Amino acid sequence: MAAQEPLSQPRYSIKPSEVVLPEGVALGQYRRVIRPFANWTLICDENLKKKQRVCNITQTIIDERGAMAFSWSLAGTSNGNPIMIIRVPASVGKGNPVQISFSSQKNPVNAKTEDCDQTICLILLPVGPVLREQINKQVDVRITYANPENGDGPVVIGTTLKGLPTALAAIK
Repeated sequence: MAAQEPLSQPRYSIKPSEVVLPEGVALGQYRRVIRPFANWTLICDENLKKKQRVCNITQTIIDERGAMAFSWSLAGTSNGNPIMIIRVPASVGKGNPVQISFSSQKNPVNAKTEDCDQTICLILLPVGPVLREQINKQVDVRITYANPENGDGPVVIGTTLKGLPTALAAIK
């Protein structure tokens, strides 16, 4: 039997979990369930000890390099009201407009980035009657914003709400 060779310089390491545990939750007491739907992904995180579950439904649009160009998540606020959490690249900058146009509606929804970090800018958009109607109709959507990194003019992204009602129904 040959002697075991000593380990070489560490070239490999264990990849840590992509799920970040909330403060005070022990390892093994937190579960994430990811369910893909057409155009959307349902993500539910559950604190097993407290028997609390929080879900969101997310869609991410990437550019030709694989970088996030636009992302939005339908989630609930602490008082249960639905909200769309919208993310655009940090280079868009704080306080700048993002226009959301729905194929079945004449007037677009105009929002402004509220907060930015080094990677993203956020918009918190309450889900009111107009957005609810568009979700139920599963319409096509056009997102427009200015990005200084895009010298060719505004960024225009086409996407859809198709599949969102199905993912929403799966939460129950």
